[in-house]
Amino acid sequence: MKIKLLFVLTALHFLSACEEKPFYVANIGNAGSLDGPYSMGSISVADVLGGGWGFGYGAVNGYPGSSADIGRMGVPKHIEGYWAKKYSTGGFQFYYRISADIDSELAEKKVRTLRSYYQFFKGKTGSMQVVVERERVRIFYTLYCSPSYDDCTPKDNSDLNHWVEKAPGSVRNVVVLFDGKGEMSSTPFPDSPYDKNWR
Repeated sequence: MKIKLLFVLTALHFLSACEEKPFYVANIGNAGSLDGPYSMGSISVADVLGGGWGFGYGAVNGYPGSSADIGRMGVPKHIEGYWAKKYSTGGFQFYYRISADIDSELAEKKVRTLRSYYQFFKGKTGSMQVVVERERVRIFYTLYCSPSYDDCTPKDNSDLNHWVEKAPGSVRNVVVLFDGKGEMSSTPFPDSPYDKNWR
């Protein structure tokens, strides 16, 4: 009986020792669009480590769009904010907003998959990318492995769930951590950066 108890306790110890802790995944942020010019007025992403980062980089056009140093960011858990579609001649066509939780457990699995995906590429400098297309908003995560400069050969069986995909119009790999739709309006939302009474 004592031997069985000792075996169970030892197994539990090893399982707890192998439990993976929350970790920082990105220190670069991108904000971009897939269908022309936008204003990214105020978009923030909260992470599982208790931090929050702004992706409201102002005028953006194209992917991956504007870039900024965001310090150290963990796996995302919530997104909220406002953006607006621009006319090519100036002014705004439509206004959008979102407030949504992110499945952080699934997002973490995808991040870990990409971070162990490559056979030779050892880069761990991740980028969190908030990309809009009308009311649709996605969060991509990439490690910037560029086939022109790096060996991006994947390991065998490194993506059994087929989470790794090509970024829009790019040869780089990403995983999609969030894919959702916000609300759309032809007039500014109250208390948004586009509302004349916004502070």
